[in-house]
Amino acid sequence: MSVRSRVAFATGVAGLAGATLMFSGRYDGSIALALIFVFAARSSVAWTVLEGGPVLAGRAERSLARQMWFAPAWALVAAAGAVRSGSTSLADIRGANAVAGLALARGSTVSVAGAWLALAAGVIAIVNFSPIGAETASVTGATGLIVPPVPLRRLEAAGIVAQAALVVTLFAGPQITGGIDAAWWVAGVAAIAAIAWRVRQMNIRDLSWIATAAAAAGLALVIAGGGP
Repeated sequence: MSVRSRVAFATGVAGLAGATLMFSGRYDGSIALALIFVFAARSSVAWTVLEGGPVLAGRAERSLARQMWFAPAWALVAAAGAVRSGSTSLADIRGANAVAGLALARGSTVSVAGAWLALAAGVIAIVNFSPIGAETASVTGATGLIVPPVPLRRLEAAGIVAQAALVVTLFAGPQITGGIDAAWWVAGVAAIAAIAWRVRQMNIRDLSWIATAAAAAGLALVIAGGGP
């Protein structure tokens, strides 16, 4: 493993650690910082295998390109969460979502519709990714599968969970002080992670423009609907 690959892997681990500290409430920061942490965790696997041979490198470049295409959607989703809660602080957003019932259902009809659109855009951005592993075939007809090492696959899975945690925190995640408080947050993260796991090997075409359009519409509706 080259020095660049080691640095990329270490960056991903550091991003995952930072995201964990923020989502657990041990450290507060802005949505922008949380986005940097989860993107570091998610993209580090592709950066790490860029020098892993022509097959993995090609898939890694495609994965990085797909993530960059979704960057505008992520920015709009984060903006919608900030406008809806009235703050860019992750702790304030969790506090704003600490309401009885589903936080997504609070506020005016227009604002609620915008929140659901932004949430949908975030889910699309998470699950519509290009897997790094690739199938191979020989002249004899035998097939094989080239995949990154186990630690990298685990880091990629953790990055997906971190992105899901960010999306759920923006629109449904409360200040967690007990098991009941965490119910909506855990259920949302688990549902998004399950969808991503289900579609991880499907050859889904690029949906970045749909996610960006949905996020933009969601932000506009949240602004028009005002705070909850």
